[in-house]
Amino acid sequence: MKPATLLPLTLLLAGCAAVGPDYAPPEAPEASAELFAGEGVEPDSLALWWRDFHDPLLAELIETGLRNAPSVDAAIARLRAQRATREGSEAGYWPSFAADGSYTWARGWGADHRHWHDDIGGSVNASWELDIFGGVRRSVEQALATEAGLAYTLQEVRVTLAADIATAYVNVRRYAAQVDIAEANLALQERNAEVIRKRVEIGELPRYDLVAALAQADTTRASIPSLREALLTAQLELDFLTGQAPYATQPRLAETQDTMALPDLSPKLLPNELLRRRADIRVAEESVHAQTAAIGVAEADLYPRLTLGGSIGLSSPDLSPWSAYGQTASIGPSLSWNLFGFGRWRKRVEAEKETLKAVLAEYRQTVLQAYQEAETAWVACHREAERSNDLRSAERNNADALDIANRLYEGGEITVDDVLSRQQSLLSAQESIVSHRADLFTNAITLYRALGGGWSDRPPEDESAAPVPEEPPPPEDGQTAQVAQAPTPDQPAE
Repeated sequence: MKPATLLPLTLLLAGCAAVGPDYAPPEAPEASAELFAGEGVEPDSLALWWRDFHDPLLAELIETGLRNAPSVDAAIARLRAQRATREGSEAGYWPSFAADGSYTWARGWGADHRHWHDDIGGSVNASWELDIFGGVRRSVEQALATEAGLAYTLQEVRVTLAADIATAYVNVRRYAAQVDIAEANLALQERNAEVIRKRVEIGELPRYDLVAALAQADTTRASIPSLREALLTAQLELDFLTGQAPYATQPRLAETQDTMALPDLSPKLLPNELLRRRADIRVAEESVHAQTAAIGVAEADLYPRLTLGGSIGLSSPDLSPWSAYGQTASIGPSLSWNLFGFGRWRKRVEAEKETLKAVLAEYRQTVLQAYQEAETAWVACHREAERSNDLRSAERNNADALDIANRLYEGGEITVDDVLSRQQSLLSAQESIVSHRADLFTNAITLYRALGGGWSDRPPEDESAAPVPEEPPPPEDGQTAQVAQAPTPDQPAE
C-alpha cells in the first residue's frame, strides 16, 4: 500500500471510538431535603466564611496561612507535577522522532598487512502509534481526571487549613480568657484572705477561716500554670498552622482584642448543593472518572497496536566523498498484538473493573460522611446555642449569691465555707461562659467546614478578593472535563 493511500486510512481508523466504558457521574446516596436547611447564609458566602466573624486578626491569620502553609505548597507542587504528567500523556497523540549517529575508527592487521578504516553513519527515525482503539485517549482522560482531582484536593487542603487555623485561634482566645478569669479570682481571693487574716489576728474570726481562704487561693493559683501551658500550646499551634516560626503570632495576639461575633448560622444549602460545594466529594468524583478511564486503558491492550514508522539514513566507509555515501529510506506500518499472555491482560481489565467498584463505594461513603458531618455540626450549633441564656443567668445568679454570702458572713450568719463555696461556683460559671462561647464559635467553624466553606467555584466580584477556581463543566460524551477550568495552583486562596 502506498503512503498516499495509507495516510487517509490511518486517520479514519484513528477516529474510531475508544474502548472501555464512557464516564458517567456517579449516583449519590439520597438524603432528605430537611437536612441542614435554613434561611440565612447563602452558599456563595461560604467561600470567605471567616470574614463573617468580624475579627480582622482572624481573617489576617487565615489568609496568611493560606499563603504560607507548607501543606498548601505541597498540594500545589503535586498538582503541577500531575499537570506535567498529563501533558506528557497528550504527546502520545503525535509522532515521535529520534536521531542517531556514529563514528568508528578501526584498525585490523594480520601477518602480512595492516588496515585502517573509518566508518560514519547517521539516521533519523520516526514512529506514530495510531490510537485506533483509544488507549492513548483513555490514558489522557485518566490523567485529566487525576489532575482535576488534585486541583480539588488543593482546595480541600485550603478548606481544612482555614478551619484548623480558626479553631486554634478560638482556643487561644478561650485559654487567654480563662487565664484572665483565674488571675482576677486569685486577686480577689488573696484580698479576702488578707482581710480574714487581720480579723483573725484581732480575734474576731477563728484561724480555720484563714486556713480555708488560703487553701482556696492556693488551689486557684495552682490552676494558672496549666492554663498558661494550654494557652502557649494553642499559640504555638497557631504559629505552625499559619506557616510561621514559633512565637510569630504572639505580638499580634497581645496587641489586639477578641472581637469575634457569631454569624447567622441558618444556611440556605440542600444536600444536592452540598455535593458540589464539598471539595472532598469532588475529589472522590474525579477518582471515579479516572478509574473509569483506567478500564479503557487496560482494555486497549487487548487489541492490536498499529504503528506507522519510517527512517532516513546515511553511511560511508573511510570518510568517502559525499557522492559515495550510502543512502537509505523506509516507511511502512507495523502491527503488534498481545495474543498470548496466560490471561495477564484480561485479568488486568478485571482488576480495573473491581477497583472501580471500590472507588464508587468510597464515593458513596464520602457523600454519606459529608451528610453526617454537616447535620452533626448543624445540630451541635443549635443545641449549644440553647444553653446561652441559662449559662448567663447562672453567672448572674452566682454573682448575686456571692454578694449575699459576703454580707451574711460579715454578720456572722454563715461560715466561711459557704462564702468559699459561692466563690467557687461563680468561678465555675464564669469558666463555663468562656467555654460555651468558644464552643459556639468552634461549632460554627465546624459547620462551615462541613458545608464546604473556604473555596468557591465562581470568580470574585471585586478585585480585592483573591481569584477563586471555577467549576469544571460536566463531562460530555464520555470525555473528561477540561482541567483548565478546575481550580489551579496559580489561583491563590481567598
